[in-house]
Amino acid sequence: MGELREKFGISRRTVLIAAAGAAPLLRLMTNEAEAGARVPQSSVHYRPSPKDGQDCDDCDHFVAPSRCELVDGNISRNGWCGLWVKKVG
Repeated sequence: MGELREKFGISRRTVLIAAAGAAPLLRLMTNEAEAGARVPQSSVHYRPSPKDGQDCDDCDHFVAPSRCELVDGNISRNGWCGLWVKKVG
């Protein structure tokens, strides 16, 4: 640490304060990235009605009562989109 202080004028206190300030910022950025992971309904051709006998209630990504792990917004259990995958089990 003494080398950093001599070379850059940075003290241990400065480094610790910077690290403490960066931790909440990094957490906020992680939360935003996770929230942004869902795609818009229009990009996956979501519709509120079933297609060819497939509906969201039978999809592996559907989370009752009205959410999808992959698609943003309110999702009908009777809906359908291009990311439909048959529920396992």
